[in-house]
Amino acid sequence: MVKENQKIELLHQKDLQGHKTFHLINCIINTIDLIGVFELNVHLILENCIINNLKIHSCWFVDGLLIKSCIIKNYVDYQMGGHNANPIVIEGNVFTGFFNFFDCQFENRIELKNNVFIKGTNLLGNKGEGFENSFIEGWVIENNVGNIDVNEVEV
Repeated sequence: MVKENQKIELLHQKDLQGHKTFHLINCIINTIDLIGVFELNVHLILENCIINNLKIHSCWFVDGLLIKSCIIKNYVDYQMGGHNANPIVIEGNVFTGFFNFFDCQFENRIELKNNVFIKGTNLLGNKGEGFENSFIEGWVIENNVGNIDVNEVEV
């Protein structure tokens, strides 16, 4: 499924059901609400979008996630996430709020490339804490602006 050049008020799990891949291009999205969606079996691709509210707490992107060339305007709270059989790629985005990665277990690779984190992220932070993120297949971190190893949660 590909949707282009649309204004979307709400994207929810039910909108993704029945699709192997769901690709949004050049869209203005008010809210993506995937809170508590354990085992999302859709490869979600967000490309060149403006997203006002990205809500992904406890969402497992089993088939992968690509966020590319987007502007994300809110504090993103990604707790207990990961569990991805395919890579999670976050590339070329601007995050205006803090991006909280908390107690995520990444089973496949996560890539952060060419992003701007205005208020930072703790993807590589919280070292030695019980809620430190884990990376079974490792990570790729390249050319990001902003602190990516914050040792606390900032709002």
